[in-house]
Amino acid sequence: MPSEVRVNSAICGFKHKITGQLEGKTVIADIDTNCSKIAKISHMEIPKKETMNIKENYVMDQAKDVCCTTCIVPAGVLHVCKMELGMLSKTLAKQSERVSIEFNDE
Repeated sequence: MPSEVRVNSAICGFKHKITGQLEGKTVIADIDTNCSKIAKISHMEIPKKETMNIKENYVMDQAKDVCCTTCIVPAGVLHVCKMELGMLSKTLAKQSERVSIEFNDE
């Protein structure tokens, strides 16, 4: 069963559904989105070796010329990759429900 996350980009008003499936040494990630920028990277074939670091990272490399600097979709794709590669427990992720960034007025 593929991994799935939903990303709510409340600041820009878009919601995205990211699904991923491990095929050999590659995670196939698809993004269902209405954002024209994210649509440009909506299908990625991500080599396992290129998900380990931020600097040499396939997802970040694809996103750098497309996404806004505050876009959280690449992080969602990386979470899907980590689940598919067994580096993040799907059970723990489901129990946690969400990762969030909260803005305070202090």
